[in-house]
Amino acid sequence: MKKIIYGFLFSGMFLSCSEKKNTETVQDSTQVVLKDSIGASAQATEVMYLEDVLQCSDLKGLETKYGAENVQKEALVQTGDGDFKVTKLFPSTSKEVEIYWKDGEEYKKIQDAVVKGGFSKTSDVAPTSVWESKEGLRLGMKMSEVIELNGKNFTITGLGWDLGGNIVSWEGGKLNNKNISVRFNDYSNNQGGLSETEYNSISGDREFDTQHPAIVKLNPTVDELSVYLKPEIDAELGKKMTKEVEKKQIPR
Repeated sequence: MKKIIYGFLFSGMFLSCSEKKNTETVQDSTQVVLKDSIGASAQATEVMYLEDVLQCSDLKGLETKYGAENVQKEALVQTGDGDFKVTKLFPSTSKEVEIYWKDGEEYKKIQDAVVKGGFSKTSDVAPTSVWESKEGLRLGMKMSEVIELNGKNFTITGLGWDLGGNIVSWEGGKLNNKNISVRFNDYSNNQGGLSETEYNSISGDREFDTQHPAIVKLNPTVDELSVYLKPEIDAELGKKMTKEVEKKQIPR
């Protein structure tokens, strides 16, 4: 039975620290500094983890960790599911994070922390972000990189609609049960070289494994990254949701 992820994400439902030979990594929750084998400081790279936002738990925690001046208590965002009132961290900057609150516990319990890419088909330079997950996911990754990180293929929704490109299930891979999701999108100027028939086969309200030949060829980009609290659902609702998902899946 597949674990359904994308349906729980309010968003409609994004520079990793690679290991280097002869380097030592010293880090806190917001910065990584690499030192070479003789202790001299190398290039300092800021890295911020979405999990740390989630662990702030409430509005006061956010303001204490990141500074009240960097927290916008109320903001409105538009998604395919409608308009949502959110809190923004570092609003209107390249470090912006959208924060969604658990129903009935507004400003008391963070449900979801989301960072979006803001990529463009017309730009040759992809935006970068200091945000990533502690599992190594980040904005701008290609689908093939995420597959490698997960250790196996996974299931996503078709592209080009409100819930397009979202993770449905990590299919038991390394990222399973990590309460983390990504959304993929195509930012090529020519549909990644796919024919109209190929592109249509991976578009719309459907779900398929990432071994689908058309999505492998397209190799879309991560343009949204989210970490969230594990949803609380009863067994009966879980079974109903699974049946609905299975109706939309393309056979392998």
